[in-house]
Amino acid sequence: AAAIMSDTHTAPEFMEGFVASVSMIWATELGDKTFFIAALMAMQYSPCFTFTGALAALAVMTVLSAGMGHIVPNVLPPKFTNLVAVILFGFFGVKMLREAYEHADGDGSDPEEMKEAAECLKQKDVEAPEQHGSSTVPKGRAFARFSPVFGQAFTLTFLAEWGDRSQLATIALGTNQHMLGVILGGIFGHAMCTGLAVIGGKFLSEKVSPRTISYFGGVVFLVFAVVTAVHQELPFDLPIPKFL
Repeated sequence: AAAIMSDTHTAPEFMEGFVASVSMIWATELGDKTFFIAALMAMQYSPCFTFTGALAALAVMTVLSAGMGHIVPNVLPPKFTNLVAVILFGFFGVKMLREAYEHADGDGSDPEEMKEAAECLKQKDVEAPEQHGSSTVPKGRAFARFSPVFGQAFTLTFLAEWGDRSQLATIALGTNQHMLGVILGGIFGHAMCTGLAVIGGKFLSEKVSPRTISYFGGVVFLVFAVVTAVHQELPFDLPIPKFL
């Protein structure tokens, strides 16, 4: 921990990792399954407890992912971890652009991610206290109301995020970016995306098409791939133009 805190003096590296992490989260999380889990839960239960439960899970996942990315270069030579990062960024970039190209706009149906999120909620439904007669909950029993909603939001979000492209991308960023910058940027980006989901996820999904989000995300990932390939050491030399 002390080593990480001492690194905060390297402000340019910290800001580079922070901005890259925020951009990556926006590129992957808007319209993702975890986004719609938060949106749908906020429509049924307390938005505040939904937000805190989902964000807690995403924060834990961000710390774990950035930590894994930070440890990997100590086990493998950095040039090989940089190559893996380039491959991951390039793969997700091409995949998202392909999804955007193949997605038909204006068909009136809900995004596939929203359908998956709704199915998750059906499988792990929580009975809200308001459904049992009285709409008010005594102050002394506030935790009884808080616990199941927070727990469900945390569990569903954590499980949905595990192995997701944003987790893998965070690991890749952690291999060659400032660790604390990646962590704080990732948590900040998740807080913004989850906040948007809780406030108006359904409205946003109707106004911004999944195709547009996929195009944006694909371009961001390809930019990350190019920047990593140009500015980080790889196992082989690339024919890079001098202006880059």
